[in-house]
Amino acid sequence: MGEIKGEYSASEQGNFKVIDTIGVPHPYCITPKHIAYASDHCGGMLGKSAIIGAEESGAECDICRHAWKAGKQPKVLTYAEHEQALLVECKIDIQPPPDELHKWLLSLKGEAERNGYAGFAFKRA
Repeated sequence: MGEIKGEYSASEQGNFKVIDTIGVPHPYCITPKHIAYASDHCGGMLGKSAIIGAEESGAECDICRHAWKAGKQPKVLTYAEHEQALLVECKIDIQPPPDELHKWLLSLKGEAERNGYAGFAFKRA
């Protein structure tokens, strides 16, 4: 997962809090092509520049590649097209959405958008 950009306090009653980030629609999945590119061109460091360079040399997200071949998604997404969402830990059920959750998410929306997050994902505590 990643470093959280911005400040996100817990909800008023403490039932919801941001605990991490998560890739959406899924985490970017590297392949041996990415590793080989990093080894050959980036001193073995598999960072953003290595992933993008590997893509320019034909590497693809392995999850996207398999989903595309199976007809489950219309195209293979690039590294840049994979987004991050804030992962919210939920101490209570969110179906139906409680007022506490709705109010809290609205209070975080601006900060999340300013920091480039695609939205929120939820995890039961």
